[in-house]
Amino acid sequence: MKEEQQRIRLVYTGVRNLTLRIITAPLSFIFTYLVAHYLSSLPNGEVVFASWQSLYVLVMGYFTIPADAFSLLSSRYASENKPVGGLIIINLASGSIASLIYILLVPYLIYSLHYVDYLAFYSVALIIISFYLYRISYSIVRGKTPLVIGTTALAFQIVRLVTVVIAFYIFHLSILGVVYAYFAGYLTQTLLSIPRIKANLKLDFRVAFATVKKSLATVIYYLQAILEATIVWITIILLHNDIPIAYFESALIVSNVVTWSFSLYDGLIAKLSETKDPSIIVTSSRMYSFLSTLWLTLVIIEGEPLLYHIRRDYLTAIYALIVLSISNYLRGWYSIFYYSIVMIDKSLGLDEYENPFKGITAKLNFSNLLFSIIGILVSVIAVYLLRNSPAYLIALGMTIGILINSIWMLKTSYSISRREYNFKLPMREIISSAISAIITVLPFMFLHFVSYITMLIYGILAILVFVGMSYLINPYAKLFIKALLRELRKIHI
Repeated sequence: MKEEQQRIRLVYTGVRNLTLRIITAPLSFIFTYLVAHYLSSLPNGEVVFASWQSLYVLVMGYFTIPADAFSLLSSRYASENKPVGGLIIINLASGSIASLIYILLVPYLIYSLHYVDYLAFYSVALIIISFYLYRISYSIVRGKTPLVIGTTALAFQIVRLVTVVIAFYIFHLSILGVVYAYFAGYLTQTLLSIPRIKANLKLDFRVAFATVKKSLATVIYYLQAILEATIVWITIILLHNDIPIAYFESALIVSNVVTWSFSLYDGLIAKLSETKDPSIIVTSSRMYSFLSTLWLTLVIIEGEPLLYHIRRDYLTAIYALIVLSISNYLRGWYSIFYYSIVMIDKSLGLDEYENPFKGITAKLNFSNLLFSIIGILVSVIAVYLLRNSPAYLIALGMTIGILINSIWMLKTSYSISRREYNFKLPMREIISSAISAIITVLPFMFLHFVSYITMLIYGILAILVFVGMSYLINPYAKLFIKALLRELRKIHI
């Protein structure tokens, strides 16, 4: 097993998985566009779209918490070759309980959202149970064979898109069609992951229950996610109006494209299980600062036309999109440090009997949770003050607290990770990437374009400018580009 661990290539795994995400980008965008455009074009379309997005935020923010909470330690124990078969059973049971609770709440949700479609609302339970199955298989794969992640993500995008096209244009479904698409996508991803799992799948419920117990220390992080998700519901309650939610969610959809770059550290957990060498974190930081900053730059530049193609009215949500994109980018940095903390936290070790709530991970999460209350209050106050303003300004107000929370999360996770691993951030590479991004974005601030051809041309131009600048002033980017060109020449030969 040790020999297999040593074959994990951090940079190769991250770049390969990100490349696959980028290749599937058109599929993801087409799906997002179809859902937003199709639902918004229905009678009372803004309410239908806002209802779906509110449901999706609710489900992914609240009802999938156990699946996400078990995920990180499942990856750690799989990478350490612990028997993780019992975790699959525990995860399935948790998903069933979460689905049942959701079903009991459906009547209240329909009343709150003012949109009546009982079949669609109840069917969202399919997303919950399939997500739990996907999440546990993903977690185990991430700990042992992270290269598989990019391939299964590609399958998810294809199946999800094909299913929603059939549901919309053949069966003329609305929200129910989106539910079926996610269900089919997650199920496909799970079925493709299972044969490729190279972990110890022995049924050992001692490990499973220990994982559940120790994961309580990471649940605190998801309580923060719950608090942030309540911004949507508080806004609905304060305004009695779903329209600002549609603007916020359209910005959120596009800004979440930034999170694709999180694929860059897919191999981080597997690598840290092999060695706790601080250079691993430094390498991840260099790679993320270069490639993820490029990705953030592209999302901001293409933000306006992407919003326009979802629905013309959402064009003014560009300001909310920029704030949310920067927030997602900062949370990518946070995740690098957070994963490193989880992998070195002795209280989370399977054979350790120390109280996990006294470990560094729990203390970090608790600190972030307390501070997030401040961020939520800032957003709520902003929404209240802007209650009579246009919808896009209210959406912008909703994002402010989220950005504040992201900054704090990055600060605290970096401090603890640096203390535990004793590394220095590659500030030259980080600053040079930021300079390259600013220089690239500035000229496009004065250009307004919506055609797909123009988007493609300007996207290519932005990449050339950013990469060119980085080659000149970013040492890591220069080495990375040279190495990439060498590999491409080998392929050509």
